[in-house]
Amino acid sequence: MAREIKFREWDKQRGTISYGEREDFDDMVGFRFEHTENIDGDLSKERVLEQYTGIVDRRGNAVYENDIVEMDYHKGDHTILDPQTLGMVEQYSDIDTIVRGVVHIWPSTGAIINNISSENPEQFVGDYRIPQYLHINKDCIVIGNIHENPELLEE
Repeated sequence: MAREIKFREWDKQRGTISYGEREDFDDMVGFRFEHTENIDGDLSKERVLEQYTGIVDRRGNAVYENDIVEMDYHKGDHTILDPQTLGMVEQYSDIDTIVRGVVHIWPSTGAIINNISSENPEQFVGDYRIPQYLHINKDCIVIGNIHENPELLEE
């Protein structure tokens, strides 16, 4: 099944986002996935075209480029088994936190987030570092976007 091609446009001057199909934005669609257009060279009239990733978050929201999402992050998984029964006694991760980042489309691998921060940065010690990027899926949650909610990226 092919991914649905949809776009949204951030209009900097009006501070609004418009959603639509490709034909609604044909004057702006180029070869890049994200397209910025200055109208008459005036940056206050900047329009940014962003593409739908094909992912719907766990709340049913469509995920677009430049959305800010949160998702669970686990690293260093361990399982402790009972030596007698070999049944699981305990399972834990060295890192078990929520991360947030900005959505981008990588044509070769799909949707990713970067500019990643964690609600528990103290867990990222020793061999563990906050990743530079992570692939996202339907288990993420859209919490905003870089245009209307830049404060969500502040640590």
